[in-house]
Amino acid sequence: MSDDGWWGAELLACADPRAVWAEVDGPDPSAAVSFETLRVRTARLARTLTFHGIRPGASVALHGSPSFTHLWAVFALWSIGAQVILLEPALGRAEREALLELSDPQYVVTLGELRRDEKTFVPECEVLVRPRPNARAPRTDHCLVQFSSGTTGRPKAAGRTADSLLTEVRRLGRLPLMPRAGERVAVLEPVAHSFALIGGVLHALAVGAAVVFPAAADRTSVVSAARRCEVLLGRPNHFAQLTGAPAGFRLPRLRLAVSGGDALPGETAGAFARRYGVLVGQAYGTTETGIVATDLAGTHGPGSIGVPVPGVRTRVSGGILQVEIPRSPYPYEASPLHDEGWLSTHDLVARDPATGALRLRGRAGRTTSGADLLDIEAVLRAHRHVTDAVVLGGADPVEAHVAGTEDLRPAELSDWCRRFLGEHSSPRRFHVVPELARSASGKVLRDRARLHARGWAPPPGPAGRRR
Repeated sequence: MSDDGWWGAELLACADPRAVWAEVDGPDPSAAVSFETLRVRTARLARTLTFHGIRPGASVALHGSPSFTHLWAVFALWSIGAQVILLEPALGRAEREALLELSDPQYVVTLGELRRDEKTFVPECEVLVRPRPNARAPRTDHCLVQFSSGTTGRPKAAGRTADSLLTEVRRLGRLPLMPRAGERVAVLEPVAHSFALIGGVLHALAVGAAVVFPAAADRTSVVSAARRCEVLLGRPNHFAQLTGAPAGFRLPRLRLAVSGGDALPGETAGAFARRYGVLVGQAYGTTETGIVATDLAGTHGPGSIGVPVPGVRTRVSGGILQVEIPRSPYPYEASPLHDEGWLSTHDLVARDPATGALRLRGRAGRTTSGADLLDIEAVLRAHRHVTDAVVLGGADPVEAHVAGTEDLRPAELSDWCRRFLGEHSSPRRFHVVPELARSASGKVLRDRARLHARGWAPPPGPAGRRR
């Protein structure tokens, strides 16, 4: 390590040096590295990056192939004292360039430049360092900058300080069901995502658990990565992949499964529980605040995002969840907090007065009738030919984007919604598409302009339907 006094040095020193820190598991034989290898490779890469001119206080964008090298680079940059700007590996070139223009980092570190494959995990890959002349140094002391999914608009940059990261790791450590020393934790989503990095990798470091990454994003790799793990951390699509595993596949060691990043469909949760005997829990948070609430055991039922974790203060104002945060998390804009330190999540929630559990009801902005967006989506998903749906409210006409089987006919949807929701709460425009449009992080897009730009719906105009 270039400097044993950096804020995360203790995390890297917690576990037995000989124990497995992480491995990649897929159809091919697994590759594993120890905690000692993590420390050695991180220190070596820190020296290399310093040789290329990266110094304390530098801003560095990091993107490329999912790999052990990716994590070594994150820790190496932090140990130097640089600000790490994490870019989603699946971003297209235009989106990546737009985020680089916004963040204006002094260096860009690219991983696996020669491979140009952001969907396959590799143990190690080449590291390319590009200086950006005339770029700006960080204007804040955030050690990590990530970008929100952009499902309701353009992605927003959010920064985390070293203290906020360590505080979140400590909070997660106080939750009794979280991974323990010696357990294997399958982290099924990219570590550019907040919960995968902090709740998966950093928490595992703190307690001495081993992290398992799938070799690719396909079902075969996800199933293989999960097979010998006690804990699964993923998104709804990962649990859908596991419910569709080949007959006879089992998860004999599984004790905890946690979904985050998007609402978990009830049918997926039910199918997973019936097959593997474990309820899928929930982890809810934002890029700005980190983890906010959890229902790790899955006991509060579908739609619940759980109880706020110890140390996180929340309130519901006008039906919208707000989280107390001591300072603005936005490094590139003068975006004030909602009200004296309270940050709006823009998520509609209801709080159970008996348990304190929060139930997600949709995004801020309802239909003109006041109907909850998630209620409309649930009605649409209940149709036998519908596989997924998203409803955009807050303006006329209310739009429903629906994916389904070949037997689905748009004319059925309007009658179906009027039957169960009534005339005033039903969407006025239906778009039946092969699949729902998603952001680079895999979340369903809920922004009209971006959907129209992608050709998934016609530009605003007279209400109609589209196949």
